[in-house]
Amino acid sequence: MRNLAHAPLAWLAIVLLLLCILLSFPIILPIGPMYWDTYIYFDAAQRIYNGQIPNTDFLAPVGPLAYYIFALGLKLFPNAQPLLLAQWIILVVAAPLMAVVVKDVARKHRGVAFGLLIPFLVFAICPANVHSFHSYPGMDGFGIYNRHATLLLYVLVSALMFVKDGRRLAVLCGLIMLALFLIKITGFLAGGLIGLLALLSGRISWRSVVLAGAIFLAALICLEFNGHMITAYLDEIALLIRMNEQALLPRFLTVLSTDLDIILASTILILTLAWMGRKQIITASIGNLLDSNFVWLAIALVAGLFFETQNTGSQDFSFLWPILLAILIQSAHEPASRRLAITVLIGFVAIPSVTKIVHKTLRAVAVSPTYVAAPVTDMKTLGLVSTRWDIMERSLLLEKHYQEHGDAYSDLSAKGQLPSWQLYSELDYQMYWVISADEAVKAIKRFEAANGIRLATLMNLDFTNPFPWLLDRDATRHIQIGADPYRTVPPLDETTQRSIAETDAVLVPHCPLTTGRRSLQRIYADALKGRQVVKLNDCWDMLLRPGLLPAVR
Repeated sequence: MRNLAHAPLAWLAIVLLLLCILLSFPIILPIGPMYWDTYIYFDAAQRIYNGQIPNTDFLAPVGPLAYYIFALGLKLFPNAQPLLLAQWIILVVAAPLMAVVVKDVARKHRGVAFGLLIPFLVFAICPANVHSFHSYPGMDGFGIYNRHATLLLYVLVSALMFVKDGRRLAVLCGLIMLALFLIKITGFLAGGLIGLLALLSGRISWRSVVLAGAIFLAALICLEFNGHMITAYLDEIALLIRMNEQALLPRFLTVLSTDLDIILASTILILTLAWMGRKQIITASIGNLLDSNFVWLAIALVAGLFFETQNTGSQDFSFLWPILLAILIQSAHEPASRRLAITVLIGFVAIPSVTKIVHKTLRAVAVSPTYVAAPVTDMKTLGLVSTRWDIMERSLLLEKHYQEHGDAYSDLSAKGQLPSWQLYSELDYQMYWVISADEAVKAIKRFEAANGIRLATLMNLDFTNPFPWLLDRDATRHIQIGADPYRTVPPLDETTQRSIAETDAVLVPHCPLTTGRRSLQRIYADALKGRQVVKLNDCWDMLLRPGLLPAVR
């Protein structure tokens, strides 16, 4: 036991084993705001199973790596709770890389190795973002790929701060930057800024940079042979930049306001460290100055600001922790008064994010035994969610309410308004969507049985489309998964129009008719002309490909 307590890699292995065990069981978790983001992973996985290539055969809001790992994880853990699987798949990449860092550090400083490993595991395990969008407990099913990127940035910063320059560091940096590039491009750019500081400060040599770059480029060249995936990914990044270029400044202001506690405390710590080391700064060389901890913290803070401008949810600035640990270690040589001031400021930077993330996770776990599970039968593991009994009562009433008052919601959406200000963050709507989708699946099965057909390809005019996975079908190619018509869905082109024309059935939800659903109907209107309209139930229509049925019975 004593040897185990002093072996960080053993603890890492134990935690990974426990996570695999948890993924083997159908755990039910409280549904959270914008939870339907999780379903995007199932849409992507089903497409991959059917031979589609991310960014080539379908547009995606981020890079392809997480989707491939999730598709593999779904095969290995078919009973896993969806959010837990989506959250923890990044450990397939991040855990081995972090193990190399921890092993290298533990040779000389076992305590430092644990100081890096424990926060890493906390951020990796907790499926929660720093900011809350609802007052009741629930797991954050959105911003998952942002949390993946911040975890990889954590590994990158840990390596640059604590692994000595050489071949090991070069390989680590090359693989981490490759993973960041294939997870989310803004995470890659943030990592590039931090890596540039490492080069200029002498933490990593040009020789190591060349080796890391060679690993990075060699991998991309190999991946390009997979249906020109990398070229398509770069084209899609350029498209998304053009569609969202007006939103950058407002998002900077949003980050500054929402993360003011961390940003303000970090800024004060940076200024304090600079003031305490002012005499050394005056005489220091450029390289030594750039290698100062306060410069590292400043550059990482800027990188985090840039990264968070493109995020709705994330574990904001969690990758500052390795730098804070380095500052804390160095402060041991300072006088007691200075050491106390530095420690307090480090606490103000580090504590807010981790306490919010852990608190949200533990709170959701604590209340989950008292929550009511989703009353669904045809949603596979997507039904492994629960909510408060009173929210469930409301969720069960919503379908009839939307049916009876559809004109009111149609009027609101026509004026650019949702039924409520934060509809997608409301737990009753997220639970209602699961219940409504379950009814749609049942209705499709009844329709197919009654007409003796099998709809091979399914599309959904909504934000998310898990129906191909739920029914084991193919999905329409060359369209966006995670269809946000205001940020990610491009105008209809000929390739997309042909693909939609070949789709057997297009689902049209209208309980309620929201702004997003209305916009998607408008964007794809030309491709949907001439289809046969089938009423599945009072809340779902289905547009059939012409000639699929001689007549609908």
